[in-house]
Amino acid sequence: MRIRIVGAGAMGRGIAQWAAAAGHTVELCDVRAEAVADAVAFVRSMLERAVAKGRMSAADAESAVERLVALDDPWAAGPDVDLVIEAVREDLATKAEVFGRLEQALPASAVFATNTSSLSVTRIAAGLKDPTRLAGLHFFNPVPLMRIVEVVPGAATRREIPPLLTSFVEGCGHRAVTVADTPGFLVNHAGRGLVTEALALLEEGVAGPADLDRIARDVLGLRMGPFELTDLTGLDVTAAVIDSIWEGFRYEDRLRPSFLTPNRVAAGLHGRKTGRGWYAYGPEATGPAPEPAVTGDADRPVHVLAPDPAREADAAA
Repeated sequence: MRIRIVGAGAMGRGIAQWAAAAGHTVELCDVRAEAVADAVAFVRSMLERAVAKGRMSAADAESAVERLVALDDPWAAGPDVDLVIEAVREDLATKAEVFGRLEQALPASAVFATNTSSLSVTRIAAGLKDPTRLAGLHFFNPVPLMRIVEVVPGAATRREIPPLLTSFVEGCGHRAVTVADTPGFLVNHAGRGLVTEALALLEEGVAGPADLDRIARDVLGLRMGPFELTDLTGLDVTAAVIDSIWEGFRYEDRLRPSFLTPNRVAAGLHGRKTGRGWYAYGPEATGPAPEPAVTGDADRPVHVLAPDPAREADAAA
């Protein structure tokens, strides 16, 4: 399959690495030529790392790099393109414009997929002459490691497209889950509780990011806390998703965004990609501070009292 990926940021380059490693020819493009060059170099470095760790042979890594085509013009003709995956910023007008221009450049047989994480797939498709050719294909960062992809049919999506996308995803080694075209789809909607509540606790001064992250790991059993996670995915992306889901559910109070997120986005504190988010990163910083060792008297006895019917009756009275 020949795939064109529009957008060479964190998500686009991750999808490109994953698809090329699975044997597909990938055209990677962006309106910024330097972003494409950086993305190709990044993919090469990640494949070299996989070789060094014994996860891939050197020959397979080199073949994957050879299948990665740096495209100067996102709107170039592509008669052999089978699938387009859009991974530009989370903005409805921008995504609609991208697909409108692609519709003029690519054959009617090319399937369009948007990597939107919260916008309406139906609304993105509505501006096309043929809205039936577009569906959602939502990946998670980092794409090669996060082995789940949401397949999102829009209201007009042709019936055969979701099974085609499912087959494509699973053929590349990930799991595809078909979900409804609702704000945040499945995973991001379910995950809003964690991030939204963590931000509310931070607003109220209950605890700082490091303590809240520690609680999420130790009590909820998560591998990353909410602030570590948003630093990884990018607070600019997270803020857009939070706002989109809140608006999509008609401003339900349980989904109310925090005032903290737009302020930090405006300050350029987007997380790992800018060197600083909730934590600092770089040569002199390691992200969240190491957790202190658990202390206490391990030999101190704990007594569990048996139920006392008389005491329970007094309490009830």
